[in-house]
Parts: sequence; structure tokens; C-alpha cells
Amino acid sequence: MNKKDLTKIFVLILVIWSYSVFAQETEDSEVNNLYQAVVLVRNDSYTSENKIQPWMKKNLSTGLGSGIVLGKNLILTNAHVVNDSSRINIRMSGSQRDYNARVLFIGYDCDLALLEVLDKDFADVSKTLTLSDVPPILGSDLLVFGFPNGQERLTVEKGSIIRFEKSRYSYSGLDFRNVIKINANIQPGNSGGPAIQNGKVVGLTFQISKTGKDVAYLIPIEIIQHFLKDIKDGKYDGFPNIGFTFQSGAPNSLKQGMQIPTEVSGVFINRIYPNSTFSKVLHEKDFLVSLDGIPLSNEGEMISGQKKESIVDHIENRQLGETLKVEVYRAGKKYSADTVLQKNFALDLYRETSDNYILNSGLVFQPISRSFFNNEDGELDSSIKYHYSYFIQDLLYRYTTRDIVLSYIFDDPEVQKYKKYKFKVVETINDRVPKDLNDFKKIWQENEI
Repeated sequence: MNKKDLTKIFVLILVIWSYSVFAQETEDSEVNNLYQAVVLVRNDSYTSENKIQPWMKKNLSTGLGSGIVLGKNLILTNAHVVNDSSRINIRMSGSQRDYNARVLFIGYDCDLALLEVLDKDFADVSKTLTLSDVPPILGSDLLVFGFPNGQERLTVEKGSIIRFEKSRYSYSGLDFRNVIKINANIQPGNSGGPAIQNGKVVGLTFQISKTGKDVAYLIPIEIIQHFLKDIKDGKYDGFPNIGFTFQSGAPNSLKQGMQIPTEVSGVFINRIYPNSTFSKVLHEKDFLVSLDGIPLSNEGEMISGQKKESIVDHIENRQLGETLKVEVYRAGKKYSADTVLQKNFALDLYRETSDNYILNSGLVFQPISRSFFNNEDGELDSSIKYHYSYFIQDLLYRYTTRDIVLSYIFDDPEVQKYKKYKFKVVETINDRVPKDLNDFKKIWQENEI
């Protein structure tokens, strides 16, 4: 082997070694960035011992979760991690330094919250993560970062994507949205932590399966992006709701009975929610044939080119305040109209966990909310369950915007005669129907009951 060949071999070895060192430095840099971009979130809050007796002693409780740095002093986490916060502290992995933070925006309907770190020097020790602009692939591997059970050091779990599906977001107990189901050993405290592929965030951990071992759920990027786009105007409005129920438009007998051409596809409108996006442009028994000019199938699917989505997805992927065009058949005639996507306040009944109440003359009155169904008291009257579960379905909103309940009676001889009315819905006060708790208070004071 001559000198020239030896020189070539030496140069080749040097190139390989240099690439290896560069690759290692790059990899170490990416790992270091992750350790400085995923944080521990501590939430101290005061909560009532009993939602039915909210005036009772409030206990200090501490919740622990994870979060990701998205921008200068900005952290994205789950809403349930920071709900009802009195104080929020942020810590870097392995550090004892606490950084004060506050909630800027919170989305109860998507379980997301954006925090602002108040200590300006936090930006000097933290790095930011980037959201992926492409969805992950079914079956692909990912890394899940977080602080399980509030451990001080960041941990990482390897996982894989099992399925893309719609599931109930347990925090609100109401909203069905897209989720990514993964196989990974996720623990409480991981909530708000990122799932990473190719150095970018593809989802945020938020739920653990109660039935399957090592099964958890991620909030996908499209939900996160919707939340971030929503807050650009300085407030969080929420996701649009479909605002009506429908049934298949396949039966030709129904079409003929309603004077609708049998060759036309679409869906029949059954029930329209009060004060919703469609309450002024749709009628019950309308035959909806298109949204935004995109035809509907008899099962409510919309197909435009290669894109296929349901009515629900088409509406919920939009932002409140945007205009939507509808096209319907009504009594044999075709109509079209524009409507503005708006919030459906009737659904707040199923999200609210407020402690609002009125205490007067030894009687306590509260609006019906989820609080009644999250406490351990087993005395709930069947009428409460009915008013809660069928408030929209049976048009109970025609009478009140929120039903009021006699929730507690103090141990006083003067009011014991009302004991049989505990957990009953208030129908009237001196023949007047209270619309909500404020109206109830006004009527009470006017009549000096």
C-alpha cells in the first residue's frame, strides 16, 4: 500500500469521525433542548370539601402536571392541570427554582391552557418546542416526556400510536373531539407533557385509559392549533358546536312525504339547540343538503375532492364568528342562508362546576351543574337527574336558562318543614319562574320571602 492510499484512508476515517462527532453533538443538543423545554407545573388551589355545601371550609390542594415552552415565557399545558389555581409555579427538570406563572387563556372544552411565566429571566434558561406541521403515522413510534407523579426530574417513555379516534374529553365530560390513542406507560403528572417525533410535538398527553394497561391519549395538533388560533384576538371563544341533531336522509318514503327529490342526498334535521348557530336558519324537519357549497351524503359526510369529513368535524374545525352557508329543502322548496358560528351557551350547563349559591333563612339554593353529579351525596332526586340530562332534549330551556335547586337545609326548627323539598327543582316563587340564580335572588328580595 503506497503513501497516497494511506492518505486517502486517513482522510476517510477523519471524515467519518468528524460526522460521528457532529451527529452526536447535534443529538445531545436536541436532548438538551427538550430538557429545557418541558417543565413541571405545580398548581396550588383552594377547593370546597363539598360542592353541595360550598360555604364550608376550603382545603388547600396541590396539583402536579407537565407543560411545554412554546414561546418566550409562554407554556402550554392541560386546563385540568391549572384549573381553579390560586398559585402556579414552574420548575425546570432537576431544579429547585420556582418561577411564578399565571393563566392567560384556558379552554375547558379542549382541556388546554396557555400560561405566562412572570419571572422574566425564565426565558434565559428555557428553550422552545415546535409543533409538527404534519400528522403522525398510525403505528409509528414516539417519545412521551413529562413528570410522572410530580417527580423532580424529566422522564421519557417510548410509545407507539394505536389509533386515531374521537373520544369524550373527561375534563369537560361533554366534548367529543379527535384524540390519538397510544401505547405507553403514562402516569398522573404526565398531563400536559409532549409526545415527540423527529424533534417536534405531535400531541399533548391528557388522559389515561381506565380499562387498558399502558394506554393513554394525546390531544392532537389540529386541536392545539385551533386553540392557539382562537386566542390570537386576546380571548378564548371555544369550539363551535353543531347545534342540532339529525338522522339519515336515505329513506325515500320520508323524502317523498316531505316533497324532496329522491335523487337528492342529505340529512333530516331533528332538534335544534336554543340560541345556537342554526336556531334562526334551520327548522325541525328541514332536509339539509349542503354546507359551504359542499354536498352531504345521506349519512352526513362531506366529500370535496380527496377530502372527506363529517358535518361535526366541518363545523368544529372552524372558528366562532366565521360565516357558514347552509342549503336546505323545506316544504318542497329549496332555501339557502348564511349564518355566523356562535357559542352554544345552553351547553355550559354540562361544563360548569361553579360554587355559586344563595343562603337565606336557613335554606341554600344552587343552580344545577356538574357539581351535583361529582359529589358523594347519594340523595339526589330523580327530578334533578331529569332536568340535567334532558334540559335540551325535552326543551326545558323554554322555561329557564338554568334550573335552581334547594340543595341544603340547615338544622333549624323553623325550616325543617321544608326538608321534604331538599334536592327538588324550584318551579316558581310567588307564581314567578326564576330564569337563573340572579333572577331567583331578585325575586326573593322583592317578595321578602
